[in-house]
Amino acid sequence: MPCTLSTQRGARPAEETAAKHGWSSLPDDLVIQVGNRLLADSDIYSYMDFRAVCTSWSSATKDNAKPGRFQPSKWALIDRHDDVLTFVSVETGRFVVKNIPLLRRYGFVGATGGGMIILEEPVPPYQVRVLNPFTGLFLRFKASLPIIGWVREATLTTSPVMLFVSSEVGKIMWADLDSEHFQQFGVDSRNTPLSMTPFDGKLYLSDQEGSILSSTVPSGSAQTLSMATTIPSAVGGHPAWYCYLVKSGEELLLVSRPWYEIHGKPVVRKVDTENNKLEVVTSIGNRALYLSDVRCLSVDASKFQGIEGGCIYFVDPVSTAGNGQASLMTTFRVAEQVQDDIIFDVATMAGGSRQPFTLAQVFANYCSDEEFSYDDSESDGVSSKI
Repeated sequence: MPCTLSTQRGARPAEETAAKHGWSSLPDDLVIQVGNRLLADSDIYSYMDFRAVCTSWSSATKDNAKPGRFQPSKWALIDRHDDVLTFVSVETGRFVVKNIPLLRRYGFVGATGGGMIILEEPVPPYQVRVLNPFTGLFLRFKASLPIIGWVREATLTTSPVMLFVSSEVGKIMWADLDSEHFQQFGVDSRNTPLSMTPFDGKLYLSDQEGSILSSTVPSGSAQTLSMATTIPSAVGGHPAWYCYLVKSGEELLLVSRPWYEIHGKPVVRKVDTENNKLEVVTSIGNRALYLSDVRCLSVDASKFQGIEGGCIYFVDPVSTAGNGQASLMTTFRVAEQVQDDIIFDVATMAGGSRQPFTLAQVFANYCSDEEFSYDDSESDGVSSKI
């Protein structure tokens, strides 16, 4: 009996060693798939723990070789003070504060809807750079952004790697890593794009008339990219409607809002990208949508205290006496078809602070703040031309 016990005890370390060796020798492609799944779920913490398991897993998940790996898609940059950035996961409700000294060396341009940081070189020709703040991936584009005022929206696609930027006047520009300059999507000035978002490997746009356009890249190069209308307007091009396109969870939604309530109430439609059609929906579940002319955001309301699920928050800037900053936020409960208006400005904030003190205001500011996408102040001798 003693001999048997001794043999069993001696076997356990060998079995554990074999098990550890087996996990560390997993094929790189399988390790990459696991890492991609963690980031797709916005689980940055588990992703970092995953990379720390062993040297082979850490090596397999390095971004340097393939720019399309491990791109965040469910994070929003909600605050920036010099090189300190605050992100929030729209799916889990987690907040992450990151100090990134690298930002001091570049001009800050903006951020994509998923959380990638857009920078530019501090000297001519001001070439564009894109930083993954969670993994350290640093993409170097040959092209530089033209002077376009403030950046309204930006997004990054990975097949191929392309950066899309929307300007304050609705111009859509794009470039891949090897493009010599940004190309521009030309549209009728009376019908400029209002919203853009990546979905299912493509870029989708909605215009002022409520039509849906999508991108096509036949040869995998920005030089051959084209935009075409895939779904015609659901409101018949009526000028009294605003139309917003937003990715909400795993769905793509088009929200049509009348200028005045006498024309009706907001309508939510699901965009069926496979059959190129729109389907009216009467519920958005537990999602909360923040929509403005600048950018749109969808969050899981169950993860954020004080945020009402099944509700749309329309955010519109308004003028106040003395050139004050204020916003009109109209809430619309989709299932009940009930609409209310809320006005908040700096006077309503705690202690006269200019900082928002509710999550609703944080998300509203993110969607409507034009200053969010650029910084014209100098920091450590570096300034942005955007």
